[in-house]
Amino acid sequence: MATYKFKFQKVLEYRQSLEDQKKNLFSLSMKKYLREKDELNDLYNSLKNCNNELYKLASNGTTIGELRDIYEEQIFYREGIKHKTNAVIKAEEEVKKNRQELVKAMQNRKTMERLKEIYYNEFQVDEQRKNEKNIEEIVSFKESRM
Repeated sequence: MATYKFKFQKVLEYRQSLEDQKKNLFSLSMKKYLREKDELNDLYNSLKNCNNELYKLASNGTTIGELRDIYEEQIFYREGIKHKTNAVIKAEEEVKKNRQELVKAMQNRKTMERLKEIYYNEFQVDEQRKNEKNIEEIVSFKESRM
Protein backbone atom coordinates (compact mmCIF):
# COMPACT_ATOMS: atom_id res chain seq x y z
CA MET A 1 0.00 0.00 0.00
CA ALA A 2 1.33 3.43 -0.95
CA THR A 3 1.78 6.17 1.62
CA TYR A 4 -0.32 9.30 1.44
CA LYS A 5 1.37 12.63 0.84
CA PHE A 6 -0.74 15.80 0.73
CA LYS A 7 0.46 17.87 -2.21
CA PHE A 8 -0.45 21.16 -0.51
CA GLN A 9 1.20 20.36 2.82
CA LYS A 10 3.53 23.38 2.59
CA VAL A 11 0.55 25.66 1.98
CA LEU A 12 -1.21 24.17 4.99
CA GLU A 13 1.87 24.68 7.15
CA TYR A 14 2.19 28.27 5.92
CA ARG A 15 -1.44 28.99 6.74
CA GLN A 16 -0.96 27.43 10.17
CA SER A 17 2.03 29.69 10.81
CA LEU A 18 0.00 32.73 9.68
CA GLU A 19 -2.75 31.73 12.08
CA ASP A 20 -0.23 31.43 14.91
CA GLN A 21 1.10 34.91 14.12
CA LYS A 22 -2.44 36.32 14.10
CA LYS A 23 -3.12 34.62 17.45
CA ASN A 24 -0.03 36.27 18.92
CA LEU A 25 -1.01 39.69 17.54
CA PHE A 26 -4.53 39.28 18.89
CA SER A 27 -3.18 38.27 22.29
CA LEU A 28 -0.85 41.27 22.43
CA SER A 29 -3.56 43.69 21.38
CA MET A 30 -5.97 42.22 23.95
CA LYS A 31 -3.36 42.62 26.70
CA LYS A 32 -2.77 46.23 25.64
CA TYR A 33 -6.52 46.91 25.65
CA LEU A 34 -6.94 45.44 29.14
CA ARG A 35 -3.93 47.39 30.43
CA GLU A 36 -5.29 50.66 28.99
CA LYS A 37 -8.70 49.92 30.50
CA ASP A 38 -7.15 49.25 33.92
CA GLU A 39 -5.21 52.51 33.72
CA LEU A 40 -8.43 54.35 32.84
CA ASN A 41 -10.16 52.80 35.87
CA ASP A 42 -7.21 53.87 38.03
CA LEU A 43 -7.61 57.44 36.78
CA TYR A 44 -11.33 57.37 37.57
CA ASN A 45 -10.57 56.09 41.07
CA SER A 46 -7.96 58.80 41.57
CA LEU A 47 -10.45 61.47 40.47
CA LYS A 48 -13.05 60.02 42.84
CA ASN A 49 -10.54 60.11 45.71
CA CYS A 50 -9.64 63.68 44.81
CA ASN A 51 -13.33 64.66 44.87
CA ASN A 52 -13.78 63.00 48.26
CA GLU A 53 -10.76 64.87 49.58
CA LEU A 54 -12.19 68.13 48.26
CA TYR A 55 -15.50 67.56 50.04
CA LYS A 56 -13.73 66.72 53.30
CA LEU A 57 -11.54 69.80 53.12
CA ALA A 58 -14.44 72.03 52.10
CA SER A 59 -16.62 70.82 54.96
CA ASN A 60 -13.83 71.23 57.54
CA GLY A 61 -12.76 74.61 56.28
CA THR A 62 -9.58 75.12 54.32
CA THR A 63 -7.58 77.73 52.50
CA ILE A 64 -8.19 78.85 48.95
CA GLY A 65 -4.70 77.65 48.01
CA GLU A 66 -5.49 74.09 49.05
CA LEU A 67 -8.79 74.18 47.17
CA ARG A 68 -6.99 75.49 44.08
CA ASP A 69 -4.44 72.67 44.33
CA ILE A 70 -7.19 70.06 44.51
CA TYR A 71 -9.02 71.73 41.62
CA GLU A 72 -5.85 71.59 39.50
CA GLU A 73 -5.41 67.96 40.47
CA GLN A 74 -8.97 67.28 39.30
CA ILE A 75 -8.24 69.00 35.99
CA PHE A 76 -5.13 66.85 35.63
CA TYR A 77 -7.11 63.64 36.21
CA ARG A 78 -9.91 64.72 33.84
CA GLU A 79 -7.39 65.41 31.07
CA GLY A 80 -5.76 62.06 31.75
CA ILE A 81 -9.15 60.37 31.57
CA LYS A 82 -9.88 62.06 28.25
CA HIS A 83 -6.56 60.93 26.74
CA LYS A 84 -6.80 57.46 28.23
CA THR A 85 -10.36 57.06 26.90
CA ASN A 86 -9.04 57.76 23.41
CA ALA A 87 -6.26 55.22 23.97
CA VAL A 88 -8.81 52.62 25.12
CA ILE A 89 -10.93 53.24 22.02
CA LYS A 90 -7.90 52.83 19.74
CA ALA A 91 -6.85 49.66 21.56
CA GLU A 92 -10.38 48.28 21.24
CA GLU A 93 -10.38 48.98 17.49
CA GLU A 94 -7.02 47.22 17.21
CA VAL A 95 -8.46 44.20 19.04
CA LYS A 96 -11.43 44.09 16.65
CA LYS A 97 -9.15 44.32 13.61
CA ASN A 98 -6.85 41.59 14.92
CA ARG A 99 -9.83 39.39 15.80
CA GLN A 100 -11.15 39.68 12.23
CA GLU A 101 -7.72 38.83 10.82
CA LEU A 102 -7.46 35.84 13.15
CA VAL A 103 -10.89 34.55 12.12
CA LYS A 104 -9.93 34.87 8.45
CA ALA A 105 -6.63 33.04 9.04
CA MET A 106 -8.46 30.28 10.91
CA GLN A 107 -10.94 29.90 8.04
CA ASN A 108 -8.08 29.66 5.54
CA ARG A 109 -6.37 26.97 7.59
CA LYS A 110 -9.60 25.02 8.07
CA THR A 111 -10.22 25.18 4.32
CA MET A 112 -6.84 23.58 3.67
CA GLU A 113 -7.42 20.95 6.35
CA ARG A 114 -10.78 20.11 4.81
CA LEU A 115 -9.11 19.82 1.40
CA LYS A 116 -6.49 17.54 2.92
CA GLU A 117 -9.23 15.37 4.38
CA ILE A 118 -11.04 15.17 1.03
CA TYR A 119 -7.84 14.21 -0.78
CA TYR A 120 -7.06 11.61 1.86
CA ASN A 121 -10.51 10.06 1.49
CA GLU A 122 -10.04 9.93 -2.29
CA PHE A 123 -6.64 8.32 -1.76
CA GLN A 124 -8.18 5.66 0.47
CA VAL A 125 -10.89 4.92 -2.09
CA ASP A 126 -8.28 4.60 -4.85
CA GLU A 127 -6.16 2.30 -2.70
CA GLN A 128 -9.20 0.17 -1.93
CA ARG A 129 -9.98 -0.12 -5.65
CA LYS A 130 -6.39 -1.09 -6.42
CA ASN A 131 -6.52 -3.69 -3.67
CA GLU A 132 -9.76 -5.14 -4.99
CA LYS A 133 -8.37 -5.19 -8.53
CA ASN A 134 -5.27 -7.06 -7.36
CA ILE A 135 -7.39 -9.58 -5.49
CA GLU A 136 -9.59 -10.11 -8.57
CA GLU A 137 -6.49 -10.63 -10.73
CA ILE A 138 -5.11 -13.18 -8.29
CA VAL A 139 -8.43 -15.01 -8.12
CA SER A 140 -8.84 -15.02 -11.90
CA PHE A 141 -5.24 -16.18 -12.34
CA LYS A 142 -5.80 -19.07 -9.93
CA GLU A 143 -9.07 -20.00 -11.66
CA SER A 144 -7.42 -19.97 -15.06
CA ARG A 145 -4.67 -22.34 -13.87
CA MET A 146 -7.15 -24.90 -12.64
